[in-house]
This record gives sequence, C-alpha cells and structure tokens, in this order.
Amino acid sequence: MPRLLFLTQSGETLPSVRFRVLPFVRSAREAGFAADWMRYPKTALARVAFFARLPKTEIIVLQKKLVSRAELALLRTRAGTLFFDFDDALWARHPNQGACGGEPDAKELARLLRVCAGVDGVIAGNSFLASKVREASRRVELLPTPLDTQTYVPTVTKKSGLPVVGWMGTSCNLFFLPEIFEALAPLGHSCSLSVVSDGVCPIPQSLNGTCERWSPAAEVSQLQAMDIGLMPLTDDEYTRGKCGFKLLQYMACGVVPVASDVGFNREIVTHGVDGFLAASPADFAEYVGRLVNDKDLRRDMAARARETVVSRFSLSAAAERLWVILGLSSPA
Repeated sequence: MPRLLFLTQSGETLPSVRFRVLPFVRSAREAGFAADWMRYPKTALARVAFFARLPKTEIIVLQKKLVSRAELALLRTRAGTLFFDFDDALWARHPNQGACGGEPDAKELARLLRVCAGVDGVIAGNSFLASKVREASRRVELLPTPLDTQTYVPTVTKKSGLPVVGWMGTSCNLFFLPEIFEALAPLGHSCSLSVVSDGVCPIPQSLNGTCERWSPAAEVSQLQAMDIGLMPLTDDEYTRGKCGFKLLQYMACGVVPVASDVGFNREIVTHGVDGFLAASPADFAEYVGRLVNDKDLRRDMAARARETVVSRFSLSAAAERLWVILGLSSPA
C-alpha cells in the first residue's frame, strides 16, 4: 500500500492538482518513497465504493476537498496521519459574482474550519490562508505552490518584432482584464497583446492582439512568447487567498510581471527589481509602458525574475520542505 496518498477534488487538469499534487507524487517516487494519488468521487454512491477500496495508508493528504463529518471520520480510520492542503480562499466568492463578489460565505468558512479542526495538520499556500485557519487547527504549515523550474524556462530563441504583453488564465478570470485593456490602449502601436485562455476574450480594436486557446502541451511555449505578463486582481477575500502562481510561471519563463499590489503578489515580486506592483489601471499602463520602451530594462528584470523563482519557489526545495512537514524520513 502507498505510504503517501493524495486525495484530490478534481482531475489532473485542475491547477492545484497539476502543481500541488502531481509534481510531489513524482518527486516522492524519485526520492524512493511510495506515493500515489486518487480523485475523490463527486457523488455519494461513488464515495461508498471509494471508501471500500481506500487502503490504509501512513499519510493521507486531502487536497482542497471540504468533506462531511462522516467522511472525515472514515478518512481518519484509513490514515495514520491526515493532512488538509489548500491554496485558495475556499470560503470566498469569485469577484465576478456581482455585488457579493469577493466576499466571504460564512457557511463555507465554517465547513473549512471544521475540516481543519479534524485533521492532524493543515498545509496552506500562503500566509493569509494560514491565518484564517490557525485558531481551528492544531498545526498549520506554510508551503507556497512550487514550480518545476527545469520545465518552465526562458526561450533560447531571440525574440523579434514588437514586445508582447501577455495574460494567461482561466475564462472566469477574464473578468479582471477590461479596465486594464482600456488603460493600455495608448500603447497599442508599440506592443502586441497575447491572451491565452480556455475561453474567448474579445480584444479591443485599439490593441494589436490575439486570443489563443490554452493547452497543457503548448503552455510553456505560449508563456515564452511573452515579454511582459499581466496579473490584474481586485482586492478582496478571494484574491488575498490566491498564491500568485501565474506570476511564478511568467517569471520562470523570463517574462517580466506587472501585477496588482494585492495579497501574496507582494511576497513574490520586489517592486522595480524583478517586476512591478500596480495599484490602479493607470499604474499598469505606466509600468507596461516603461518595459515596452526599454529593452534593456526588460532584459535585466526578466533575468532577476527568473532568479527569484529558482531561488525561492523551485519544486526541489518545496519537496524537501513537504517531506519534513509530513514527517517522511529517508527511505531505507
């Protein structure tokens, strides 16, 4: 039976599974540990069969799934040690949900705290998330989402043509872009815009740009095609829970980030050194304009951005940290 088992709320295309579960499973196996992962079923009937075949395992990590009291009790019977891992404000509504967007949902927060109180330890993706559950949990550990910096690398092909200002993200987050596009309109003649998403994003006529379909196979090359990466956010409970992973992807690929001065973004980007933090759409236009018009600045900041991710957010360092959190000793 596996010594370490991750239970996920969704399949392998979900970002939290792609970057907080699968890389650790691979790293654990490479280190000589027995490790695996399983998807937690959605329906009650499927969960009956799931628990019937769930092996007794020394360490189980429940990833983002807010289970019922009964299910949590069943997991306790299968796990020597049970952890809960999360990297989003699971209690907050997405900012695109009208007047209530970004605000907390008391019922969901209560569910989160109940799960955190019932496990042996909680692993949080940033300090804001950790602070929300610290009073409920007997043990809270901080582990930012890591990046495989041997896969996400700058392009070796010299870029030509206009600088590319890019954004990559899921369709629900296209909500953050219209104000930024409006602010960037005066720069339309000096740069091109690239939006990569699973949804369609109308590009304003004032901007020279394209909307490309995201795919896991093309993701790295799509990032490498950018020179400047945008990450606009509102400032609310939902966005303070974000772990800045888009920034890490940009920076590892040698893309200079311009991000909202919100939440964990402040702990990743050193303003004016390896990226810019913007407080308004006008700030986005100012900092993007500087980068568009100064090739040397782009080059220097891109190199420092890459160094930041390699030194602070690499997968190898995060894996060693996780083994310590989980109490995994070196395999015999």
